[in-house]
Amino acid sequence: MKLLGAALVLSVFISACGGNPPSTQDDQSPAVPVKLQTLEQGTIENSTEFVGNLEAKERVTLVPRIEGRIMKIFVAEGDKVNRGAPIVELQPTKQQQEVNAAVSSVNLQREKLKVAQAELKAATAEQALIAAEVERTKADLEDAEAKVALVESNFKRSEDLVAQGAQSQQDLAQKQDDLNSTIAQRDAQQESLNTALKALQKSKEQFKQAVASVDSQKAALLQAEAVLQAQGELGSRTKNLQVNRVVAPISGIVGNLPLKVGDYINFAQELTTITRNDVLELNINVKAENKSKLKLGLPVEIVDTQGSTKITGKIDSISPTVDQQTQTILAKASFPNEGSLRDDEYVKVRVIWDTGPGILIPTESISRIDGQKFVFVAQPGESPTGEPIQVVKQKSVELGAIQGENYQVLSGLEAGEKIAVSSILDLRDGVPIASESLKSDNSKTNQ
Repeated sequence: MKLLGAALVLSVFISACGGNPPSTQDDQSPAVPVKLQTLEQGTIENSTEFVGNLEAKERVTLVPRIEGRIMKIFVAEGDKVNRGAPIVELQPTKQQQEVNAAVSSVNLQREKLKVAQAELKAATAEQALIAAEVERTKADLEDAEAKVALVESNFKRSEDLVAQGAQSQQDLAQKQDDLNSTIAQRDAQQESLNTALKALQKSKEQFKQAVASVDSQKAALLQAEAVLQAQGELGSRTKNLQVNRVVAPISGIVGNLPLKVGDYINFAQELTTITRNDVLELNINVKAENKSKLKLGLPVEIVDTQGSTKITGKIDSISPTVDQQTQTILAKASFPNEGSLRDDEYVKVRVIWDTGPGILIPTESISRIDGQKFVFVAQPGESPTGEPIQVVKQKSVELGAIQGENYQVLSGLEAGEKIAVSSILDLRDGVPIASESLKSDNSKTNQ
């Protein structure tokens, strides 16, 4: 059995070594169908990518100037409105209450003024009466003084007569009684005058107080009337409309509008926002080392995740100073918006510093081996039978930045060469191909 096995192995080995030689790769490999692209001279861009959030040039928050209940809503979220367009109508219930309160305050002040004026009138009349009483009492006192003087004179004459024996002592006693009575009457008049003078002084003080009260009530009335006028003017305006309208201060797009008809809104409560987003801005912090390249008007492209350009804007503002912490210069780029962009949208942009001639190749044409990059270039070849065929040659290339869906070629390729852009995984160096030529598109590939 061992000898038989050895014989079989030896037989297989001899068969493998003898007879017809094996076929070459060219005999066995059919032509791989590929698409070829002819390289043309295009435009290479020197650019830097940045990311950030777009900002609207104008954005306002709408708040009412009064409190009230929403009677009507004219717009919906996302509507485009012009400046001055009505947004909501409010029923000014609180405003009417304030007007009513102001009217009540004026009426109260008027009543207080009437009372003060009546008190002033009474104080004036009382002062006049007391002044007249003082004058009458003064006159009575003068009469009493004169009467005392006359009685004293008669008394002294009676004393002389009694001393001469011409008059009796009884007559003198009568004269003494008359004098005492007259003096008592005079003293009583003096006391009445003193009392009247005190009453007159008190009435003058009351008069002053009444005048001050009237002046104070007049001032309070004027203030209340001023408040009434202010509230009344606003009240008349709202009365004419029966509502207060909140209008758009700028043209733009209406933001979130969570309120509904019937809701009560307070003073300064946010209604909604209006954003002018026909032009959006992006803040770009450019490294100070690029300051010599940073210029107004430089094109800035918003690119999608595949690197394709969506919208092109430009640098329209450059800060004159460098941020000391980040060593960057703030530049602002503006982008026209036809509806595809949104305020506060996160975007990736590419600032194009300059352009020049060069070659671009599709990203799908690249193969990588051990970190090196290769392309397959179409070249003329010869079949085993001597017939002319087309084969691919693997060629090392040096690539630059990605531009759109293409790589910039720094070295390794020339304009006019044809490279494979399909079936890359099926290709090897020297493999025959069946090609379908593609015309290079400068607008996309070699832009």
